[in-house]
Amino acid sequence: MIPFNPSPLRKMGFTPGTVVETILSTISSEGTPNVAPMGVWVQPGANLVIRPYAETQTARNLLEVPEAVINITDDSRIFFNTAFKRRGTDTEVFFYDPAKSVRPPRLRGMLGYVEVEIEEPLKPEEVGNPLEYECRIKEVEAPSRLPQVHSRACFAAIESVIHATRIVALSDSDPDQTERLYRLVQEYHRLVHRIAPNSVHSGVVDDVLYLVQRLVYWL
Repeated sequence: MIPFNPSPLRKMGFTPGTVVETILSTISSEGTPNVAPMGVWVQPGANLVIRPYAETQTARNLLEVPEAVINITDDSRIFFNTAFKRRGTDTEVFFYDPAKSVRPPRLRGMLGYVEVEIEEPLKPEEVGNPLEYECRIKEVEAPSRLPQVHSRACFAAIESVIHATRIVALSDSDPDQTERLYRLVQEYHRLVHRIAPNSVHSGVVDDVLYLVQRLVYWL
């Protein structure tokens, strides 16, 4: 196992024993970048672990170019846009900057960056489970900023995006779980419109609910 370096990662919220939500940049062998939301697992006594599903572009890129950038943001719009960049009616444009120590680029304007090399994937025993990659950290950069107050609207909007990606993946195979996740999306939609009705987060949950209702025809 690679030792976990508590500083400066811990100051950025990477606490051992937790999963943190980030945006992962990868790149194909042909040089085409891809960005997607990615939960990063901080294992106790170990380093960062990412778990992409084998059928995703993220996993395919990592097999070709075993490097990545963990982009850190709390903007729920970025989670939505990177999760559903190919499902909307408009093409989403992302702006990149070169990374300092790896080939995949950084997503411009993030709160911080962790550039990593990827270890060989641990393949799951069951079909449909995610691969696991342990990361070797190459570079950490966290621009300083003033502390931010917390709103549940941000959490709810990001959770809605995550649930929506699972609804899309499970809608054909697990209707009970799909319906449960859909009800959660509805609850978060109501919460955000109650506590932040005219915010960027309300716009995100509106988009998520609309997208889910379009993609899953029976809801």
